Amino acid sequence: MISFLNFLAFLRYFYTENFDTAKKPCHRVLLFLFFILFQKTGFSQILDDSTKQIYSTKTVSFVLEEDILNNRKTLYNPDTTLEGFHLYDFNLRSGWLYQDLGNFGSANKSIFYSPPTQIGRNLGFSVFNNHAFDGKKVTYFNTKSPYTNMNYMQAGRGSGRLHFTHSQNITPQLNTTLDVRRLTASKQYGTPQNSEDRMLDSWAFMLHTNYESKNKKYILLANYNHFNHKPTELGGIKPLDGSAYVETSEFGNSTAFGQYSSLLTSTTAREKWNDLHIYHQYQLTNGFQVYHVFDRQKRINFYQDNTFRADSTNLKYYFLTGKPVENDTLWQDLRYNLIENKLGVKGIYKGFAYRLHLRQRFYSLNDRVLDKSVLDKKTKSETIAGGWVNYYFPDSVRRAFAEVEIGSGLDYSIKGEYLSPFLKAGVFLTAYQPNILDENFESRAISFKNSFQTVISNNFYGIFTFKRGNFIFSPQANYSLISRYIYYNQKAQATQDDGTFNLLRIGAGIEYRMKKWFFANQIFISTQPKKDIFRVPAIVNNTKIGFQFTYAKVLHINTGVEIYYRSAYKADNYMPLTRQFFLQDNQNAWGKPTADVYADLRINKVRLFFKYANLPYGSIRNDGFYVSSTYPAFRSAFLMGVNWPLFD
Repeated sequence: MISFLNFLAFLRYFYTENFDTAKKPCHRVLLFLFFILFQKTGFSQILDDSTKQIYSTKTVSFVLEEDILNNRKTLYNPDTTLEGFHLYDFNLRSGWLYQDLGNFGSANKSIFYSPPTQIGRNLGFSVFNNHAFDGKKVTYFNTKSPYTNMNYMQAGRGSGRLHFTHSQNITPQLNTTLDVRRLTASKQYGTPQNSEDRMLDSWAFMLHTNYESKNKKYILLANYNHFNHKPTELGGIKPLDGSAYVETSEFGNSTAFGQYSSLLTSTTAREKWNDLHIYHQYQLTNGFQVYHVFDRQKRINFYQDNTFRADSTNLKYYFLTGKPVENDTLWQDLRYNLIENKLGVKGIYKGFAYRLHLRQRFYSLNDRVLDKSVLDKKTKSETIAGGWVNYYFPDSVRRAFAEVEIGSGLDYSIKGEYLSPFLKAGVFLTAYQPNILDENFESRAISFKNSFQTVISNNFYGIFTFKRGNFIFSPQANYSLISRYIYYNQKAQATQDDGTFNLLRIGAGIEYRMKKWFFANQIFISTQPKKDIFRVPAIVNNTKIGFQFTYAKVLHINTGVEIYYRSAYKADNYMPLTRQFFLQDNQNAWGKPTADVYADLRINKVRLFFKYANLPYGSIRNDGFYVSSTYPAFRSAFLMGVNWPLFD
């Protein structure tokens, strides 16, 4: 417990505003390294009388709800691999396949087309979802001893990330776990007063528990998810000379960069979740079970602009109702509530695993500012029925599944997939309803009312993996045929296209290992037949060159460089009021490569990384690039992180 208390003291010192030294980056680095030295204390607590370690990641396991639901219960151990440890963010782990606003914790969306995976009427606010815990992807632990896992990342330019997990079995059948995630980011422009002038302040808490009866007939998985995300919406960077855009050649000048103003000057935003998710099942007989899933969601989406009059001039699309601007304040307060019950049966019959279910959803959306419900003060309901079947081939390494859902809103989802060690191929046919906010949005700045039809999306995909020795080649293809696509036009208004268009994306991955060297490259090439409503980069390429070795027999090191490139394209702009990305025709994003140099280290179970990100800024060349229409990419910065597991 000594190491655990040391870490708590460290966190208090690091995040308490009263400690001035903690605000200085150089002191943070010294503190960071100082507390790493205490890692041996933590390990000393888990030795028996013969100095043999008793507990480790091998005595900690977890299960996933999806595996329990599909009757293929699998036990996983916490990740201790070194390769890729420096990929601390979901976007980096994806290969930078999301468009964001150039800073930690900012709004984001997939670069490529991605249809919704579940049918039903959705709210339409999703740009911050990747920063929250996913209540359906929780790691439900079973621990032989108390397990604590701490991840910490500190970035130059005032950004930091903390993820703390503590898990403990109350009884051999019952476990409780607390997950805490803290994310902060400082302004990079917008005339920040100091390095602590926050662009983002975000907390995420999840308390989850799991229980399995002694006879293993009853299983309960439950979690409570709280998310409080408070970004300062900047609207992008504002030129000093009154021109439309800042020249990218100016981005490498770190002194001048901080002097640029933002297009939005005084905004406050918040997205707040309080979600409850419960899954439980009971085995009636061998091969036959009943299950129930309960979801309760309460969401608050708040936005306030205290300088609306000036901001509506800076952002020409920001004020479209045609009414005069009577005061300087614009604000919005939307409250969303959802209750969903899913009841089903599942089991195994003649080698086939199957599920049948019925979902009932009740939802409402209220506008606290306009004192009325967006849904006419009525709670809406919908019913969805579905089934799933899975078959394992006799060799037990190949399987195929099919899943169907049909909703009362004339929407449907049909999935089919074949998986083997060498091939993954599937089809996904869906007709999905417009989001609630696509059809009805009202404010003093932007208002629209629509009656859209369901979007029809037919998707086909496949990836083949060829392995020979140390060489891996993975070609893939994705094809989508989309009708009645809904998008946000150049005036940030929801619009539905009345035609049909197709999207084709082909890609290939290459990996090769030669002794201590590692090389990997992933490339995607996309067709763009409908550029007027859907924009993607024609080429996306990621390259990695790595080298791994062991120093003094105990220090394992992976080091290398990662190079990212996106061809220039008219990346969407972002409307903070509606929290939607929308079309723009004026400014190219990307078009230049960027590189990260990294080193991952491991001593026993403790992992560290050191990284210099976005290398070209102010070094190889003195310019940068935009990642969204008016949002520049994050400038060069030094980052460091640690993962510290404790088992006492």
